[in-house]
Amino acid sequence: MSKSMSSASKIASAAKNGAIQLLTFRLNEQEYALNLANVVQVVRMVAVTHAPKTADELEGVINLRGKIIPVVDLRKRCGLPAKPHDLDTQLLIAQGNGRMVALAVDVVSEVLALPPANIEPTGAIGAELEFLSAVGKLGDRMILILDPVQVLKETNGALANNRI
Repeated sequence: MSKSMSSASKIASAAKNGAIQLLTFRLNEQEYALNLANVVQVVRMVAVTHAPKTADELEGVINLRGKIIPVVDLRKRCGLPAKPHDLDTQLLIAQGNGRMVALAVDVVSEVLALPPANIEPTGAIGAELEFLSAVGKLGDRMILILDPVQVLKETNGALANNRI
């Protein structure tokens, strides 16, 4: 929980010091974002080597320029309906908790900067939102800002226990 608060605090702190940079993407028609500081790069879906006896959301691993990176289906991780990967599916290479992971997302949208007034930490909303650190507002858009530490929490445990 303290790690979640830490990520929320970082977003709040960044927001107070100016606009926060976010990479937005879509899952199941909802707009999500990650702090740009947690994003390494975005690549097209590539062949995934499936590993036996892994957590459901762990699809396997990819070889990205000689580095083996686990692939997590973010739809499954967030409890959304499964969707087969297609030509639009992208891998968002992110890091959190000192680990690099490829997150399979429907499509990456844009990089945007949100001003402090447009960002509400989940604590201010008054609801326990497990994978979110904040909610961004931009016009009529609502952007769910993911907390990479929480999203990768159990995934990292699976990796550490050699389940992939």
